[in-house]
Amino acid sequence: MGVVRFLLALCVVVTHAPGGTILGVRLLNGIVAVQSFYVISGFLITMILNERKQYRKIGNFYLSRYLRLWPVYIIVALLSFLFTTGAALRSLTPPDYRLSTLIFIWFSNITIFFQDFFLMLRFNNGYLVPTLYWNAWPQPWLNSYLLVPQAWTLGVELTFYAIAPFVCHRLWRLGWLFVFGLGVRLLMGIFLLPARDPWLYRFSPAEMMLFAAGGLAYFAGRELQRYLSPKVFGAVAFAALGTLAVIILGNQLVTERPLGGYDQRLYLGSQMVLLIMVISCPFLFFHFKRSKLDSIIGEMSYPMYISHIFIIEIAPRLSSTVYEWPIFNVCYVLVTIAFSAMLVYAVILPVDRLRSILGARSVG
Repeated sequence: MGVVRFLLALCVVVTHAPGGTILGVRLLNGIVAVQSFYVISGFLITMILNERKQYRKIGNFYLSRYLRLWPVYIIVALLSFLFTTGAALRSLTPPDYRLSTLIFIWFSNITIFFQDFFLMLRFNNGYLVPTLYWNAWPQPWLNSYLLVPQAWTLGVELTFYAIAPFVCHRLWRLGWLFVFGLGVRLLMGIFLLPARDPWLYRFSPAEMMLFAAGGLAYFAGRELQRYLSPKVFGAVAFAALGTLAVIILGNQLVTERPLGGYDQRLYLGSQMVLLIMVISCPFLFFHFKRSKLDSIIGEMSYPMYISHIFIIEIAPRLSSTVYEWPIFNVCYVLVTIAFSAMLVYAVILPVDRLRSILGARSVG
């Protein structure tokens, strides 16, 4: 499913481009793309926990997943500190901000942990206090001090990783996790209407429903392999790939409304797209899992996601009118892809050779 992961990352990259288009084309909504990544993550984590014996040691799993995320993150965070968002972070000094506040902000920026909390907290006399709506308060907002603003999703991922070894080995446990996440969504739909940020897709307990759906899809796909011939399984995989490509790239042709639209009661970007993603995951993974090309394309998705805000924020250093260039969005996307390819070969693949000792599969 590497191609699908790449296309979903492309959606997020383009969503943050000026006008949110590339060559005048609007791709799948970034919120739906992020929630689709949660489904894929749930599938892949459930797969590795059930199929790789090295991960029977929970410590191996935790260390391997952290090494999967942190090296690329810290490189982009360091570049951001030096060239883009570092000035804002350096401006946080006592006595305006309490020591506990500074420790939390710096610790999270360095380690990735708790970055999703930046959308659930606000400043109050130098301390951090909970808030329902971070952007309803006067600036500065806490999330403006994230070195990699979009890395809040990694906090959500790490929450799932923390519980995954205890739920992903049993179908019924994933079922209960799905019910739990669904219950949280229903409660938000009752008490937090109208739907507003950060509850749309940033609240970890609610997103557990999507991770669980991906995990359940793994078990379903494992059973389907026993009953479907390889030919039929492959045909469905290619049909799923084509369907998702049309949905992702042809969003202006296949609009979101007939695909489910945004549901205020369930806080889902598009129920239909996410359902198609859940159904597609086992076919895409089991059919293409031996394709090195598909794997390496998929490896591009994470560095694209982590680096694209840095790329677009550093662009004005080239020219004060860079955003007005007719082909700026194309250049921005191409540079993001090129920079991500460099991170894959310079960071991800070497680290994967270390992670393979812990149970990871190297794509190199």
